[in-house]
Amino acid sequence: DLDASDQVSFIKAGVPAVQFFSGGHSDYHRPTDTVDKIDPAGMVKVASFVREGILYLAEREEPLHFMGSKKGPDRKAHAAGSRNVSTGSMPDFAYSGKGVKIAALSPDSPAAKAGLKKGDVIIKLGKYNVTNLRDYSNALKTFKAGDKTGLVFTRDGKEMTAEIKLIAR
Repeated sequence: DLDASDQVSFIKAGVPAVQFFSGGHSDYHRPTDTVDKIDPAGMVKVASFVREGILYLAEREEPLHFMGSKKGPDRKAHAAGSRNVSTGSMPDFAYSGKGVKIAALSPDSPAAKAGLKKGDVIIKLGKYNVTNLRDYSNALKTFKAGDKTGLVFTRDGKEMTAEIKLIAR
């Protein structure tokens, strides 16, 4: 989730931060996320990637130059509003196509109850087109717990619709 992961509180405090992880699963960021769900091979991949980045930066002759715009300490880490609802699905953060691909969902989640499955790609939530994870997160910010809304998704290249009842996050 773009607006609720571990690095967000640092960013809100004006401390530059990035997030690296090996992927999600149905218990990601839940009390049921236990040590047996650690992905050792994924951790090695992430650590190798981060190591390469650190070595590159450490061995540079020239300093890096900031190319963005500087903002005051009151800057927002994300778009106005906050997301208070959930579909109960975990997005596939590696997916680069149009929409948000579902990597995992629990059997009792709103997404599962609406008929969605792992691998489905959400392309519209309510009146909002979903072309990427940012669109999806911003669309969710417009709803409150208990709202029912239409959902358009693709499964095996076929467009489908469903109604989903969103829950509190």
